[in-house]
Amino acid sequence: MITRKKSPAKTATPVKKAALKAVAAPAAVPAAVQAEVLAGIGVLNEKQARARRNGATESNLKMRAHLWPDLDEKRLWLRTDKTRKGFTTMPRTMALIVNLIDDISKQVTNGKAVPAGRTYLVLWCRVFDEGFVRIDNEAVAALEAGYGGERNVTTWRQHLAVLRDLGFIDCKDGPAGPYQYLLLFNPYQVIKALNAKGMIQQGTYTALFQRAIDVRATDLTEA
Repeated sequence: MITRKKSPAKTATPVKKAALKAVAAPAAVPAAVQAEVLAGIGVLNEKQARARRNGATESNLKMRAHLWPDLDEKRLWLRTDKTRKGFTTMPRTMALIVNLIDDISKQVTNGKAVPAGRTYLVLWCRVFDEGFVRIDNEAVAALEAGYGGERNVTTWRQHLAVLRDLGFIDCKDGPAGPYQYLLLFNPYQVIKALNAKGMIQQGTYTALFQRAIDVRATDLTEA
């Protein structure tokens, strides 16, 4: 009886191993391709957001026409009307931010109530997209904030000092006064830091947080 010797098991050469591994595992996606994909996702998300806005606008217009069928649009102040000038951009949560500033002003004034929220609103009504404000006439700005009388400028400066101490603004002096040049920081970031220090009541912060979510502001959830 003839027995055949078993041939030794063949082992893959290093070259073959590398080839098999390349087939089994998908090739790495080049960075340029990844960037292009991410950019495409961003464009898609923006289109979706624009579609939602357009849908909300259409819905609002239909509801407005139903409730006020005889409305003359000339009686409205519409930002989309190119003939209208003199508007600014501010967070939709500004009403809550103003109230929050009034509530926590005592934290930096030894318990003295200083309603600096109105002063903050005046700054936002004057700011452009650089986050920079120049106050050449403090008396006029104080009047806008509701401060009259002989101490109007003094009150204005006291409230600016509160906003500075809380971290909402920074100030630099100029020929028109010690608070002529002002820088407005992101209010969400300031409030988030103040909340981390325990300076804000949780009910107040939760209300702002909820409203921020409603308007799709992500500042309070950013790392």
